[in-house]
Amino acid sequence: MNTDLKEYVEKANLPDPHLTVAGIINDKVLKGYYYNYLRRNGIILIDLNTALSNNTYKEEIHDIAYELGFDKELLYKATTGFYIKVPDEIRSSIPIYACFIIGSRGFTQRIINVVNIGDNAEAFIAKGCATIVPEGAHSAITLLRIGKNSRLTSLMIHNWAPYVNVGAKTIGIVGENSIYSYYYVKLSPVRALGLSTSIKVYRNAQVDVHEATYVHRNTNVNSSIEIELNGEGAGGLITTRGVVEENGSMNTRLMIKSNANKTRGHIECNGLVLGKGIYRTIPVLETKVDDTYLTHEASIGKISGEQLFYLQSRGLSEEEATKMIILGFLASSMHGLPESMRKYVEVALKQLSHYGKGL
Repeated sequence: MNTDLKEYVEKANLPDPHLTVAGIINDKVLKGYYYNYLRRNGIILIDLNTALSNNTYKEEIHDIAYELGFDKELLYKATTGFYIKVPDEIRSSIPIYACFIIGSRGFTQRIINVVNIGDNAEAFIAKGCATIVPEGAHSAITLLRIGKNSRLTSLMIHNWAPYVNVGAKTIGIVGENSIYSYYYVKLSPVRALGLSTSIKVYRNAQVDVHEATYVHRNTNVNSSIEIELNGEGAGGLITTRGVVEENGSMNTRLMIKSNANKTRGHIECNGLVLGKGIYRTIPVLETKVDDTYLTHEASIGKISGEQLFYLQSRGLSEEEATKMIILGFLASSMHGLPESMRKYVEVALKQLSHYGKGL
């Protein structure tokens, strides 16, 4: 890995730095050694500004923006970002790992990433977003297109600081017979966090969105997830796990909308409240057809005395028992994550002990 990039990634406490493909520090792009390996295997990863100066890539990016209803002029207002392209018939089992780091106090990152997965392709993408300074801002938009008969597994890990404001938005389409699995993890402090995910799913395709969020004191987190089932046989799954500390708040709006027959969808949202934290969740199911099956379940509560008693009877202190319950609760939303990407989450969960109440 580029020496400078390795140093930043380690300072930001992001996992597995030796596999980092590329990174953006403020608005500067740094490449890792693994970058050339991807190119040799047919996968394109270049910074957005360079991609937009290439006529072929520019046309592809503009087409994706048009399909998603995104104003292409906004592409040129980002400070930077990446274009990731996995061409037709290319299948890679090693995660494409990129990071985005705020390296200067008060810096505002404005990032747009474009992910283009071709037909009959498969890829694993892991992204880490973090800061090595106490304050700043990070605004990121991801435009995603997945072709037919393809599979993408994507993991996002956020590692921020108490005076950082963050907004992250994903807009995507998933083609026929394809599978998109998205996992999001945020376990460190942040001042305010806004998350928005909107995915359209076509014939016989499946989208799963999983979130695990720890909300610290004096933090406000808002998360909106919408899956739109637009093709016969399409499916959607949303699972969220949130833990809210005292004086923290979390608001989630989770929606599955069915516009086609023989579709199915399920929402599962669960919250743990520590002290006087606030957790609000609004699951929404909507259909315009009669041949669909949509369900939801939700729960909000506190750590039960029975759970604590059981673990303490096995020799754990109350603090150790609380930590184990919280980590297990959050990790449960990562069910189905491939082994090659599970190590990233394990590192993040270990870091939670530095921040959480009683952890």
